[in-house]
Amino acid sequence: MKIEKPRIPSYLEEQTEFHKMVEEEPYLQGLSFKNCLIREPELPCLHLDGIVFENVCFEDCNFLNIDMIDVIFENCEFNNVVFSDGAIHRTIFKTCRAMGTQFIDCVLHNIQYIECNLHYANFSGSRYKQTIYKKCDIGSSSYIQCEFKKALFEHCSLVDSEFYNTSLDGMNFATSEIDGIGVTQDLLKGAIVSTDQALQLVKLLGLIVDETELE
Repeated sequence: MKIEKPRIPSYLEEQTEFHKMVEEEPYLQGLSFKNCLIREPELPCLHLDGIVFENVCFEDCNFLNIDMIDVIFENCEFNNVVFSDGAIHRTIFKTCRAMGTQFIDCVLHNIQYIECNLHYANFSGSRYKQTIYKKCDIGSSSYIQCEFKKALFEHCSLVDSEFYNTSLDGMNFATSEIDGIGVTQDLLKGAIVSTDQALQLVKLLGLIVDETELE
């Protein structure tokens, strides 16, 4: 799948005082934050453009209506963080721990999640275009009433995740674990799955598979 990568400036000014900077102006551009703690209980309408976060811990952050473009989060930790109602474009989350993070009702284009722990995350109501999840744990997460256009889940764990009222047309799960996945039967059409996964999904339709015939 062709996906646009973040366009990061060749020079980034390194900063550590995130809170002080956003108090002055909630628009940050061309900056790098490393090895710091960010705690922002109320910071709506933040705009990030061309920013790199590395080894940063986000704790108790409410980034409601955030606008992000060309951003990289690498080896970051998210504890009780909300990105809901946000617009997120050309952004990479790499080797991040984001258990329970909320991405509710977001618009996400050209997004990559790489080797992230997204267990219990909530993506419900969001609209996706050109999205790749690679080697991520997304178990017990919610994708209820989402819209996907070109989505690939590559070697991910989606065990016990929920995709109710979400069309799976064109979504590729073939290399991922989908045991216990919750789906809406009428919206299964067009999903790309392996043979073993197809047998699992057939059982969701109420059919009984005579597996002795497969031996």
